[in-house]
Amino acid sequence: MDEGLKGSKVEGLAPLEPEAILRGLEASRLGQRMHHFVELDSTNASAYRRAQEGGVEGEIVIAEGQSRGKGRMGRSWISPPYLNLYLSVILRPKLAPVHAPQITLMSAVALAETLQSFIPFPPEIKWPNDILVEGKKIAGILTESCCEADRLLFVILGIGVNLNFPCDLMPESIREVATSVLILTQRPVDRAAFTRGLILNLDRCYGEFEDRGFPSIARRWEGFFRLRGKRVRVEMLGQEIWGRAVGIDGDGALVLEDDGGRQQKIIAGDVIPVER
Repeated sequence: MDEGLKGSKVEGLAPLEPEAILRGLEASRLGQRMHHFVELDSTNASAYRRAQEGGVEGEIVIAEGQSRGKGRMGRSWISPPYLNLYLSVILRPKLAPVHAPQITLMSAVALAETLQSFIPFPPEIKWPNDILVEGKKIAGILTESCCEADRLLFVILGIGVNLNFPCDLMPESIREVATSVLILTQRPVDRAAFTRGLILNLDRCYGEFEDRGFPSIARRWEGFFRLRGKRVRVEMLGQEIWGRAVGIDGDGALVLEDDGGRQQKIIAGDVIPVER
């Protein structure tokens, strides 16, 4: 356990207690070492530095708030203190770098399965890394890899979840597109219990991924994918592709059937549903 927790909490908001997270945590791969801070620039950045310095697989970095929380494609992740969950894990999977994106899809399954036991509405995975409920974002995933030639040295798995984030504290820029467990249930969630459940589900899904490969995870991922057969627009590298979402292939790429009937693999991009 780290001694990095410094400073004072926001009045009326209780900090996460690592002891409460670890109580009853029976994970075999993740959470043997946990570092807990009041504020970091980014949990991913902190975990990345630790991994470069020899941090072991399964080490977890948690912050109560982030001054420069990271989102996908250079975006920021709004990270007010003592309300939500900002967590990053060091992973050292035995994978070729080309398969590193499968870690994102694996963690999306674990995150969706955790959320569905805390909210009354079914979560949806928006390829590749967002979790939506009722069409609004409740959680996001950011994976960052370090590779050497054809070898994957480590992956930093970062997860942000809106837990006790009330609508009136959300910036106006996200109020129409974001939600939280508090908003959906009208009551605060025990952040330690949620964090413990997420670590357990990540540990289980990661073990299954390592032992049985990606296909078993892909089948469960498809169960949370609600855009199959629907018309979408994909924005990537300044271009737009229109078509119908088919699903994911064996590598985790999004398969899109364009307007000409041809199937295309999408490796990266923003998927936007098109009402039609």
